[in-house]
Amino acid sequence: MRGHVGFFPASQHALLSHGDSGPGSGSAVTVLLVHGWSCSRRQWKHQLPALSRHYRTIDLDLPGHGDSPAGLLAGPPTVGALADSVVALMKARVPAGPVVIVGHSLGAAVAIEVACRQPERVVHVISLDGLIHLGVYERQNEAAATRLLEPLAGDCEDFGAAALRMLDGFVLAHDRLTRDELATLCSPLDASFGLALYRSILYWDMQKALAATAVPVTVVCAAGTLSRQVRRRYGTRFNVVPVAGVGHFLHLEAPEVVTPLVQGLIDALAQ
Repeated sequence: MRGHVGFFPASQHALLSHGDSGPGSGSAVTVLLVHGWSCSRRQWKHQLPALSRHYRTIDLDLPGHGDSPAGLLAGPPTVGALADSVVALMKARVPAGPVVIVGHSLGAAVAIEVACRQPERVVHVISLDGLIHLGVYERQNEAAATRLLEPLAGDCEDFGAAALRMLDGFVLAHDRLTRDELATLCSPLDASFGLALYRSILYWDMQKALAATAVPVTVVCAAGTLSRQVRRRYGTRFNVVPVAGVGHFLHLEAPEVVTPLVQGLIDALAQ
């Protein structure tokens, strides 16, 4: 296990590590790419080249992930705290103009929270197997949260390996996304930070967050994770687009399907 990471800001003015590519001017919208838990901005290797040909595109590392230190947060890692760090990056690097946020898994929850904070800026959230993923984004009670955390909490001495095993279990097309490749796209987390953040995900109140913003949301999801209950409960709030034959990392398992789908959604907004 890596050394404990404190939850105190390294600098009040430090920004998330990020890439900024695409047209220098004239982009109809700015696209923000927000990765999931224990991942990094490296996971956008298929989408970034395609999107940045047409739009200014910012791919970022959330606090505690990739090249962004956990110390960027002023307190414990929560979905809201991560959203605040993204808002700070937006204000510094994209002070004006419409923004589309593409978020994978946890990144979709962060995107909704950013939209709550910046309703005049965020014009669309595109969720990649987030918000309805595995039933997690219904607020969990203590017993359910403990059960879901158990595979991680039981292996704090090798937390990175435990996290990778869990994430690899969510991959369906292993011939398209091997465990070794997934490992290169993930970001080993400090155990205390990773557990605290995952617990925050389990306690995040999606219904409350969605009620706080009217931003349109499109959920592109693995068809296997889409239940009738989800369709009944959120069918009028989300535009749900299922993709067959993929798991949780659908943008890596089937980029030839997911990338043009995402670009088509952004193109329709930009017209």
